[in-house]
Amino acid sequence: MSKPISISSLEELEALSNSNDYTLVDFWATWCPPCKAIAPVYEKLAAQNTQKDQLAFAKVDVDAQATIAKKYNISAMPTFILLNRGGVPIKAVRGADAKGIQALITYAKKKVASEHVSEDEEKAYDANVQPSSSPGILMPLLVVIGIWYFFFKK
Repeated sequence: MSKPISISSLEELEALSNSNDYTLVDFWATWCPPCKAIAPVYEKLAAQNTQKDQLAFAKVDVDAQATIAKKYNISAMPTFILLNRGGVPIKAVRGADAKGIQALITYAKKKVASEHVSEDEEKAYDANVQPSSSPGILMPLLVVIGIWYFFFKK
């Protein structure tokens, strides 16, 4: 059982991704409630699925490691990016999406084992698109703030 590795520099992340076929990185922030909510799930998945030299799990605090967050164009937290050997992003999940994270892990494990990956699996969670299976909390939050502003502000 292995915990995700807390990354403290870009060089450390590059070394990790260069020594594993795939590295799943959790980009999070200390002030982010969805990040805190999904953290135990991510840690459990890391403990169950880490495979030496094949699949590694890492965590990057975007505030402490702004250079790394900028390199990977992180604009929402949490964001989970699957890197190939060499650190190239190939899949991504935005938001606290446990099913999406599991899909990234399943994809990586199939690729490592040279198993067939379906066309749907290949297209899902493309790193360039970074889809989310849920609309997230931003829009409902903006609606609530707007309602409060127009109806309750004195």
